[in-house]
Amino acid sequence: MTSIPTLLTLDREALARDIRALPSLPTVVQELMLLVRQKEVQLEAISNTLRLDQALSIKVLQLANSPFYGLSGRIGSVRDAINILGLRQLGSLVIAAALTVQFEKLHGKSLHMDSFWRHSIGCAAAARQLAVHVGLDSAAAFTAGLLHDVGRLVVDSHYPLEAAQAIAWAEEHDMPHCEAEHTLLGIDHTELGEWVCRHWRFSSDVVEAIAGHHRPPPAGPVSLIDVVHAADAITHALDIAGAATEAVPCVNPMAWARLNLHEDDLPALLASIESEFNDLLAVLRPAKETP
Repeated sequence: MTSIPTLLTLDREALARDIRALPSLPTVVQELMLLVRQKEVQLEAISNTLRLDQALSIKVLQLANSPFYGLSGRIGSVRDAINILGLRQLGSLVIAAALTVQFEKLHGKSLHMDSFWRHSIGCAAAARQLAVHVGLDSAAAFTAGLLHDVGRLVVDSHYPLEAAQAIAWAEEHDMPHCEAEHTLLGIDHTELGEWVCRHWRFSSDVVEAIAGHHRPPPAGPVSLIDVVHAADAITHALDIAGAATEAVPCVNPMAWARLNLHEDDLPALLASIESEFNDLLAVLRPAKETP
């Protein structure tokens, strides 16, 4: 007989205050986010803004010289790096690099940050490639994939005891973390992730993908929600996080059908996702890990 869990319902107003108190994204990143959304933007404006943050400039050069772009060691200037990466891809990668700093500040004791970050980068790579496959915004998909579980980080950083019990409950009863969180805490990481991304002023399609990635709509056209939903499952299936308790969540059949993936597409897709993940990991992963 299944035991009844001790409810640890979190105070939603207190959580909202915690999220409003989170550090804003760096000014340079906010300016870059605005610039890359513009239909017409001068490369010089991007380059000059990026040069204001030396750490981010170094990250961009490292990314442009990564094996993924096939130009290892040949890119020596920020301007050339922007040309190689492209403005939209640049935006998502700069955001990812900046978030490595934010994520180092935002963690508790229950989540292993290395596994969490590996899964986040893997999901970002998978979401980007799925978005390309269906003709959606690949840069927005990358960002949404990277941030899809940020709500778990919020609970872990502010309520580590409750986070640990939700994780244990999910593993003990072989249920999705999202369901365990809602059962025990009265709120789940998709809703919290939505709050965080609104606070950080991400675009509406990114916010909606994070909010809905465990509950894709039953009908309608393909969207970033479907992309991140499937990317999350694929990343778990590839065991990219390297977690001992890795489990593959169920994939919504309607979301999968909207992605129009055929069995013959999968081997090349999975190999490409793993390759992109490996190339990005060394540059994007945070320097520190949770003990």
